[in-house]
Amino acid sequence: MPTRGPVPVSLVPSSQAETLKVGPLTVRVFEDGSNTQNRVSAVTITLPPGTSGPPMHWHRFHDELFFVTKGTVVFSTPEGDVVAKTGDCMTVPPGAIHTFRNGSESEEGECYMTATPGHYVDYFRMLSKATAGLVGGKLGKEETEHLMALFGTFPPDVKSEP
Repeated sequence: MPTRGPVPVSLVPSSQAETLKVGPLTVRVFEDGSNTQNRVSAVTITLPPGTSGPPMHWHRFHDELFFVTKGTVVFSTPEGDVVAKTGDCMTVPPGAIHTFRNGSESEEGECYMTATPGHYVDYFRMLSKATAGLVGGKLGKEETEHLMALFGTFPPDVKSEP
């Protein structure tokens, strides 16, 4: 084994994951980048039946991977819908326009999602605070776009260098 300083591993038991409510979605934070020098974050996103995720958008700085762990999640892109079922993985690189929704009206959907860099998980924390107590749990278009822009995330009509 190479000689190097001790670097600890980190286990987050499911019962200790930070749980955020973002409107009707539940986001459970397992890694927020604090153990990876912000190279990666890891969350699960639970979508109740018939629930949509965020508005259509793209990211300037970060990659996302969505591994479907339960149900069917439909990813919408300008090219059309992509149906992902349990065990499928969707890769969303910077610049890719997308959104997602639960593909079932009767079953819960869930994804394990990673984002690089890891600090993107703070977007979910800000959304959770901003939507707490709102009827329907949804922000207006202007508020949503403001929070998205803080994390290099934009609606499809915004050019790559706003």
